Amino acid sequence: MTQKSVPATDPAVYALYQARWSTLPDTAEAWLARAREVAEVLAQDVAQRDQENKSPRDDALKIPFASLLLPTIQLVFSNFYLGIAIGALEFAAKYTSTATRSWPFGGENKASATEEFYILERYGNFFAHLRATEALADRAGDQLSALYSRHSGDRPVLTAEGRGEIAEWVASVKATTTDVGLRVTSGVFEVTEARATALKVALVRFWRDLRTHTLHDPVAYKNRELGRYVLLHELPQPSWYT
Repeated sequence: MTQKSVPATDPAVYALYQARWSTLPDTAEAWLARAREVAEVLAQDVAQRDQENKSPRDDALKIPFASLLLPTIQLVFSNFYLGIAIGALEFAAKYTSTATRSWPFGGENKASATEEFYILERYGNFFAHLRATEALADRAGDQLSALYSRHSGDRPVLTAEGRGEIAEWVASVKATTTDVGLRVTSGVFEVTEARATALKVALVRFWRDLRTHTLHDPVAYKNRELGRYVLLHELPQPSWYT
């Protein structure tokens, strides 16, 4: 089995992006990454790109093990979404505990916002949904990890069906983290009051970042994919988003 040294300047492993994105409602820095050192890797493990035209190799999608790259990336993104939502809830909880005022017209006459039924109920509901979503993401991660462990030494054994099953686990996570993440990152404003919308508070960054990123891969298509899996027993066709 041959090995190939891949230089850090190779387009397959080298990335350098630095720009300013004018996203809603603020300006954000694009990410900056550079591969400084790259160890020797198997030639078959090099990123699935055509080195002549610098584009993805569609023939790689026909190989079940090679195309596991896509569900893996989707699961990484899903965990990003989950982390953003958890961060929003933690940030909002600190704000509510220190700055949110109780509502004087709710009939409870509580001295502190943290004693109000409405606020406690909202936080509890957000927390429950995030905890359930985290459990689903962990379960999918365990399934994917087990798949890699079983087939890394014998890649051709992985079937299209095996690949498709894990893709639907990940699609479930992607749909759930998107829905719950957007609900939580927008819903935290309901329990922090109007002053929390000020840019100096920076609570909006969680919703902004999650909303922007989730639009790159519309979740409606993940839901349709899952619907075809449930009703028609169809496995997804591997693509650069599935």
